[in-house]
Amino acid sequence: MKTIRGDYCYIGKQNNIIMKTFEDRIKEGIPSLVVFMHAGTQDAVEIKYLAEGLRKKYGDRINLMRVDASYDHRLKKQYDILKYPTWILFKKGEELMRETGHKTLTELSEMVERGM
Repeated sequence: MKTIRGDYCYIGKQNNIIMKTFEDRIKEGIPSLVVFMHAGTQDAVEIKYLAEGLRKKYGDRINLMRVDASYDHRLKKQYDILKYPTWILFKKGEELMRETGHKTLTELSEMVERGM
C-alpha cells in the first residue's frame, strides 16, 4: 500500500504499481479497505505495518488504499471524514462499515472478514 498525492495506487504481488481511480477500486467485487490519514505522522508509520500484515494475510483478495487527507480534500469532504485515522470498508461501491482511531491487525482483519 502506498500513497501518491492526488492519485491512488495499489501494490500487487510483484510490487507492480497499478493505477486506478478511487471509485474504480471501491466498486470492485472484492473488499476495499480505505484509511483516511495524514502522511508524516506516527499513525502513518503504524498504518504501513498494519497494511503489510493485511497484505500477507489476504494477498490480492482485498484492495488496500491510503488516502492522505491533507492532499485530497474532495474525498475527505465526500466521505465526511472528521477524525484520523478513519477506516472505511467498501464492496461493490457500497460502504459496509466505518471505524475511527487506532486499530490492531486483529480488528482490521475482522472488518475485512465482514466484507468477504
